[in-house]
Amino acid sequence: MKKYGVLLCDADDTIFDFGRAEVAAFREAMRSFDLPQDDAWLLRYSEINKALWKAFERGEVTQPVLRVKRFEQLLYEMRASRDAKALSYAYSEALGRCPATLAGAEEAVERWSRRVPVVIVTNGVAAVQRGRMERSPVRHCIRGMVISEEVGAAKPDPKMIEEALRMVGCSDKSSALMLGDSLTSDIAGAANAGVDSCWFNPQGKENATAIRPTYEVRSLCQVDSLLG
Repeated sequence: MKKYGVLLCDADDTIFDFGRAEVAAFREAMRSFDLPQDDAWLLRYSEINKALWKAFERGEVTQPVLRVKRFEQLLYEMRASRDAKALSYAYSEALGRCPATLAGAEEAVERWSRRVPVVIVTNGVAAVQRGRMERSPVRHCIRGMVISEEVGAAKPDPKMIEEALRMVGCSDKSSALMLGDSLTSDIAGAANAGVDSCWFNPQGKENATAIRPTYEVRSLCQVDSLLG
């Protein structure tokens, strides 16, 4: 089996437990504006948010617009009169204070970092991702972070992965592996950049797309065998 010398790694739902962080941040932000925090509205927010991030991947909306628009839409459906921009800021601030990682992720990243450089490649909001990483137990294991907001491009744009390779001085794309949970973002981005990919699919979801990862794993432990 081929061994890779550089690991490019997605953040949310690959290393960070985004679902857990989203719940905590949503409830804190809604509470501060005296708005409902129940599960039904949390689910609706999550649906709106995911749809807008997919639009962001397709280049249909910018990140600053996305961050406010998701709350504008939610407030409209709630028939609530609040400042969507202020609510968005409160949510992002709360999210940046939630560094929870997925089960086994902390140990996995520590193992990987002892063998190869690990670079985070994320489409997330810069202040949020850097805030979470600063509070994360894996921060000392990460060689660097490439964030779409700072690069001016977003996965699946190959610029994200190319920037990560430059960050660690890797000129041989065949030695790098991109790990992530999103076929349309992480795996497609790797393909666009000419880099091998590993789809982290813990729930065993069906791949109904034309996007084909080089590898597929159910557990982060399975990534170890791919690293040099």
